[in-house]
Amino acid sequence: MPLSFDEFYLFAEKATASASSLVFENIDRVDAKYKADNTIVTETDFCIENQIRNLIRESYPNHNIVGEEYDDFNNGSDYTWTVDPIDGTLSYAHGVPLFGLLLGLSLKEIPLYGSMRLPMVQNNFLAGDSSVCLLNGDQVQTKKFTGWSNSLILTTDFERIQNSKYSDIYQGLISKGSISRTWGDCFGYFLLCSGRADLMMDLSLKDCDITPLIPILIGAGAKIIKLDGSYNNIVACVPELENRILEKLN
Repeated sequence: MPLSFDEFYLFAEKATASASSLVFENIDRVDAKYKADNTIVTETDFCIENQIRNLIRESYPNHNIVGEEYDDFNNGSDYTWTVDPIDGTLSYAHGVPLFGLLLGLSLKEIPLYGSMRLPMVQNNFLAGDSSVCLLNGDQVQTKKFTGWSNSLILTTDFERIQNSKYSDIYQGLISKGSISRTWGDCFGYFLLCSGRADLMMDLSLKDCDITPLIPILIGAGAKIIKLDGSYNNIVACVPELENRILEKLN
């Protein structure tokens, strides 16, 4: 029997709520170190992912699991869970509250459902199934574009944008009078989906960074533009900006 969005929502809401308690337990003693790819990881990352993996194994023992910190578990299932225990570990390690827990479910490698938990931002819980996006159970959607002077565009790492072949796109948006901020990682997508921002541009994303977010973004009405044909380099935006970005790519 197919796993419904209601079932996913209940499981993800409970699992991430339980795991977020580990954030508060360790917030005053963050033990950060660098991984081989020069990104930061903390003991909390490992603890959260391990806890969520165990919960998945208890409830869905036949499902596959992929995550940020541990090896993939391939059980030959059509269903695959994606776990990013702390999306925005650099923020977490420096006491910046704009990080979240991501949990998603794919069916035959297609993102089916996704969720985001923001422990330090009112413990908000966002979930979507590509047809709806729910914030703490209430439906939300992207805002209407009302002009560049009223727009907010976001990215995780402005320097990464500047040093990329896509810098002209972002600079072009700024030159039109938009407000630009680095309220990034999953928090930027939260602002987009809840109607507070117009665009989020992200580069060099890992699969676990973006896979759980895809059903949330689409469910909120956002458009996802693959800059290189993959979800690793994207622009997510309100619908009115999609064609404008595509014109810059062509």
